Amino acid sequence: MFRAWLVVSRSLVVFFTIFPMWLGYAILFVRQRRFGADIPAARWKALHTRFAPRFYRLAVRMRGGLIKVGQIISTRVDILPVEWTSTLSGLQDRVDPLPWGELLPYVTSAYGRDPKSLFLEIDEHATAAASFGQVHRAITHDGEKVAIKIRYPDVETLLAIDLSVMRFFMPLFGMFVPQMKLGSIQEEIARALTTELDYEAEAKFTEIVHKNFAGVERITIPRVVRDLTRTNIICTTWFEGKKITDPTLLNDPRMDRRALLELVIEAWVKMMYVDGVFQSDPHPGNLLARIDAEGKPELCVVDFGQVKILTKAFHDKLLKSVMAFITRDVESFTTSLVDLGLFKEKDAEAMRPTIDKILERYASMSPEEITKMDFAWLRTEVLGKIVELRGIVVPQDLVLYGRTFALLAGLTRQVDPTVDAFALARPHVMRAMLSGGPPEAPAS
Repeated sequence: MFRAWLVVSRSLVVFFTIFPMWLGYAILFVRQRRFGADIPAARWKALHTRFAPRFYRLAVRMRGGLIKVGQIISTRVDILPVEWTSTLSGLQDRVDPLPWGELLPYVTSAYGRDPKSLFLEIDEHATAAASFGQVHRAITHDGEKVAIKIRYPDVETLLAIDLSVMRFFMPLFGMFVPQMKLGSIQEEIARALTTELDYEAEAKFTEIVHKNFAGVERITIPRVVRDLTRTNIICTTWFEGKKITDPTLLNDPRMDRRALLELVIEAWVKMMYVDGVFQSDPHPGNLLARIDAEGKPELCVVDFGQVKILTKAFHDKLLKSVMAFITRDVESFTTSLVDLGLFKEKDAEAMRPTIDKILERYASMSPEEITKMDFAWLRTEVLGKIVELRGIVVPQDLVLYGRTFALLAGLTRQVDPTVDAFALARPHVMRAMLSGGPPEAPAS
C-alpha cells in the first residue's frame, strides 16, 4: 500500500512540475513554427531562467534519480541552453542522510544477522550522504577501520518512477529538436543511473582500480572487504582524511596545494590513459586528502559508481585528434571527430568551416590565454559552435569524458586558483599518451 502511494504521489509531483514547463515552451514553439510568430530571444531566455531553477528545486526536494538526471543532462550543452546547464551543474549529492534507525532493519536483512555481530562498532551518524546511499564509519572485530556504503531502501522504486516520467516527457520535449534522437540519450541516461545502483559492479571496479594503484605512492584506492560486502552494501577500508576542498585542510600551513593537485592529475592520467579504467565523477566529495608524517599530501579516491572504460582504440583516436588540433590540420581534425562519433561522415563537409574557425581561434591562443583557459569553458564554446549544425548529438561517452575534465578543472580552481592546470598536466599526459595507451582489453 505504501509503495503504491509512493509511486502515485511522486509521479504526480514530478508530472505537475515538469508539464507546465513543457507547456510554456510548447506554446511559444507552436506560435513560432506554426503561425510564424517572431519570438524574441529574450523571451526564450526568460523561460529558461524561470524553469531551470524550478527543475533544480524539484530534484533537490525529491532526491533519488532526479538529482542524477539533472547532473547528467547538465553536461548536454549540445542540446540544452546555457541557462539550464549552468543551473543544473550546481546539483550536488548533498542530501540529508537517513537516521540509522531507519536503515538498521535494512542492513540487518542484507547481512542476515544483527550487524553488531559483524562489527565491533558502527558510527550511527553518516559521514557522507548522496542520492542513492550513505556511508558510515565502522570497526571490525579484528580492529580494522572500514567504511560501509549502504544503498537506500526503495531507491530502485524511486529511480523506476523517475525514469518512467522521463520516458513519458522525452518524446514531448523531442518536438523542440526534431532533428535529434532524444530516445538514445534517454537510454544512455537510464543505463548510467541503473549502473550506479549496481553495488556489485561498483565493488568490482573498486577492486580493479585498487589493484592498478598498488605500489603508487601517496595515492590510495580503498580495498574492498569482501566478507562484509553484500548486494546492497559495500565495505571498504577506511581512509582518515578530509574532503579535498575542506578549508581546514587547505589552510594548514604544511599543505602544499600544488603537490596535492599533482596527485589528482597523476591519478586521473593513470586511470584514463594508462589503465583504461577511470572514475568519471571527480567532484570534491569523492576525493579525500591528508598530510602524512613527512608533511606531504596524500590522496584517496572513493566512490566507483560511475566508471568508464577507455579502450585502446578510443585512445588512438583521441591521440590523433589532439595532434591534429595542435598542428591545426583541419582535414585530419575533421576526420578524427568523425572517428570519435561526434558527427557522421556525411556531415563532414558542412562541418569543415566551423572546425576551421575553432582551430583558428583556439589553436593560436597565446600562452597567457591558454593559462586562463579551463576545460569547462572550452567544452561549452566548442560545442556551442558545433551545435550550429542541426542534428548533431554528442555521444554520451564523449560528453562524460569531457565532463570529467571539466570537473577536474573546476576542482583545480577550488584547491588553488593560481595553478596552471594545463602546465601541471602536460608532462603527465604526454608521458601517458606516448606510452601506448591502455591495454587492448582493460582489466576486468
